Amino acid sequence: MSRRRKARETALQALYASEVSGKAWEEALVDMLRRRKSSEEAEEYARRIVRHVSESKDELDEKIIGSLENWRFDRVSIIDRIILRIALAELIHCREVPVNVIINEAIEIAHRFSSSKAGKFVNGILDKLAREVREDGSS
Repeated sequence: MSRRRKARETALQALYASEVSGKAWEEALVDMLRRRKSSEEAEEYARRIVRHVSESKDELDEKIIGSLENWRFDRVSIIDRIILRIALAELIHCREVPVNVIINEAIEIAHRFSSSKAGKFVNGILDKLAREVREDGSS
């Protein structure tokens, strides 16, 4: 598993723990980093992702809501919401990472942590969002 994949999974688990427990994201992330032995690079990327998601959660959710068709945001599972937030935060703030890498990683994480249909759902939403937040929609 790549360092960034570990970082994304750590970020997902920390953000999920924060959301369901009400813990501050910083505390949830420290707990998760303690449990998962990762490289310094992976830990730093996880911190970067979690910080971006936490600091711009409302903005990210607005963009996600705007891309949903015939689906209410409150019906999207917590895991899928967090996966979408992470990928969207990367699309906006991690310009050095190619769009197709971000989307493919989100799909793989959705397959691992969510339902069998989540990958297709995540792909559809992120494809729209990538065109909106990245000028050429690719990289």
